[in-house]
Amino acid sequence: MLKIKMKRELWTIRGFTLLETLIVLSVTVLITLTFSINLESTLHRIKGELFILRFEHFYKITQEDAALFAEKESISVKNKRLYWEKEYIDLPQEVDCSTFLITFDEKGENSSLQKVSFYLPEEKKTIIYQLELGSGKFKKEVS
Repeated sequence: MLKIKMKRELWTIRGFTLLETLIVLSVTVLITLTFSINLESTLHRIKGELFILRFEHFYKITQEDAALFAEKESISVKNKRLYWEKEYIDLPQEVDCSTFLITFDEKGENSSLQKVSFYLPEEKKTIIYQLELGSGKFKKEVS
């Protein structure tokens, strides 16, 4: 008889009640939502920064190709697309930019003092590239 009472007591102690299960589930959901909201904003910032790095990379590649092949090359943005050589990529939603056209001559030199600006609304910052005449280099200003 004593063994039966002990087994019955063990069975009642083992499981969670419905209230305890709901509390654990709600705490888990809150922690998950907190991390996912932070992760989403971080991903938007990273997408914007990666696009800026890709633009700088494409700028240098286009300039090098113009000098290497001794022919005019250009890089431009229009209709929310970045065009270089004969390829393009779409601007991500995390980047705003007005249209521009940068042309390199046969020596890989730029013949304008154009300013190119990108706005990253997620970070509330503007990145301005001031092109240098002749050299094809640029100065980057972040504000």
